[in-house]
Amino acid sequence: MQVKKSITVGVVGLPNVGKSSLINSLKRCHVANVGATPGLTRTMQEVQLDKNIKLLDCPGVVMIKSGENEAAVALRNCMKIEKLDESSPNSSSNSKCLFLYRCNRW
Repeated sequence: MQVKKSITVGVVGLPNVGKSSLINSLKRCHVANVGATPGLTRTMQEVQLDKNIKLLDCPGVVMIKSGENEAAVALRNCMKIEKLDESSPNSSSNSKCLFLYRCNRW
């Protein structure tokens, strides 16, 4: 008796690191949407690579510690920059965004 074997591989990682691009490269065609904004993949997508291999394209996974500030989450590319506080970076309450404002000037 022969048993058919197949495997399902999940591609998991932080947002915007190339999970969908890796799947497109392995499949050698455009099967998963890719983009420069974090959070483009909103649901898990199943892609048949060949008759024995399925790939799961998962949304970005972020482990946040309790009490972690907004800047730490933003620096992991886990939130859209437009959602950050737009107040002046010179005020003491918004000093957490100072680094992000410096990056935008480049």
